[in-house]
Amino acid sequence: MSTPQTAMTFSMSEDVKQDIDRIAKKEQRSKSAVFRDMYRSYKFGRALDEIQAATRTTALKLGIETDDDVVDYLKGAGKFASSNGSKI
Repeated sequence: MSTPQTAMTFSMSEDVKQDIDRIAKKEQRSKSAVFRDMYRSYKFGRALDEIQAATRTTALKLGIETDDDVVDYLKGAGKFASSNGSKI
């Protein structure tokens, strides 16, 4: 069963329209499909931003500041200490 569709009308600059047209043609997809993917990417990015904001304080307390720090932490490198000095 497919999701019901609805039409929308909105304004954009000519260069954005041309970019969407070019992408759709190159990928042999409809402009609607291209726009849906852009919307999904936008939503994913916003969700990721929210997760990062929510976990930033805890990460900083653990000494996690970079992507490499995350990898080291997940590998259990043991270089991270909790706020009371014990290893995590």
